[in-house]
Amino acid sequence: MSAIFAAQAGTQVVVIEKNATAGQKLVLTGGGRCNITHAGTVDDFVRVYGKSGRFLRHCLHEFSPDATRDFFGRIRIATKVNENGCVFPVSESAGNVQYALLDQCKKLGVQFVFGRGVEGIKKHGAEFIISAGKEVLTAHKVIIATGGASYPDTGSTGDGYKLAKSLGHTIIEPKPALVPLITSEKWCAELSGISRDNVTISTMIDKKRISVSGAMIFTYDGISGPAVLDLSRLLADYFPAQKPIGIFIDVVPAMNEAKLEEYLMGQLSQYSKKIIANVLFELVPKKLGGLICSQAGITETNASQLKKEQRRKVIQLLKKLPLSIEATAPIEDATITRGGVSTAEIDPTTMQSKICPGLFFAGEVIDADGPCGGYNLQIAWSTGALAGKLAVK
Repeated sequence: MSAIFAAQAGTQVVVIEKNATAGQKLVLTGGGRCNITHAGTVDDFVRVYGKSGRFLRHCLHEFSPDATRDFFGRIRIATKVNENGCVFPVSESAGNVQYALLDQCKKLGVQFVFGRGVEGIKKHGAEFIISAGKEVLTAHKVIIATGGASYPDTGSTGDGYKLAKSLGHTIIEPKPALVPLITSEKWCAELSGISRDNVTISTMIDKKRISVSGAMIFTYDGISGPAVLDLSRLLADYFPAQKPIGIFIDVVPAMNEAKLEEYLMGQLSQYSKKIIANVLFELVPKKLGGLICSQAGITETNASQLKKEQRRKVIQLLKKLPLSIEATAPIEDATITRGGVSTAEIDPTTMQSKICPGLFFAGEVIDADGPCGGYNLQIAWSTGALAGKLAVK
């Protein structure tokens, strides 16, 4: 994106890419379908980004989610919005998006140097000297757009952090985000593969309530799924100093406790001879119902035998199933990296370094991130477009 916008502004652009082709991580996004962005206004995005929103506001106004869809439309990537507001290419192919961007670069005369990792950047007067393998290149402007440290097999191995630090920048500790969570409780393994389309997960840290909603799945060592990935981003700053972190899962958020009790009373009356786990089967998966009954101490209890306090315990577990989060999965398994080049040292109106004139940043290498749903790719498009355009000016 930086290369395209810089080349459109009429300058010579060279992309130094250590992989054999560009956009390898892009091909993995959205489960291979490329969740390009999300439906919503700039203000909506700013709110969703939380602490990163203020820094990103200007670049989002300069290159908004709507502008993103228009841009991709012009390079023959038609888009559609799903029921959750996620924007995908009509083809549902991340490979098509990768090809369209590379094709646009080719049309604009962007040169690619493949198979070269940048080992060092030095500022010499008004020029930068870039060491890449046996090659040494000089440039008037440099844009670091190397990604973070997640999915290292795609080439994102934290190179940008080292380069930025060598040029005087502060690096906020990179941590895994949008990543599965590991629990103290071993019973998650018994439910491995069991999923819920909609849950609400909440916790309280430093007198601040954190809550996310969406789909989740139990894994052999904890929990995962879209809601859990979003939660991991909000918990990342607290690990490893604060652990374990207690969370509560509402597995039936569509019902409040009163409605749930009314529903449960009807089910108990209708299926009085069944054990409670089988009564819960229409409400939650059988294995999850069995676990709740086990924790309530009513594994072999029939519906007709259930006491009031036991019924209240079942309702409590359905609405606030407790888990203790020990850690996130490693950064190699993370979708994005939280942390990176400090935004305090980057001009948000240009993406230029405040420390090293002529140096710009774009994408995940910056300490700015968002939840699942196309929000992180929008950061890439918006910061990339602004950096490319303003580096030329």
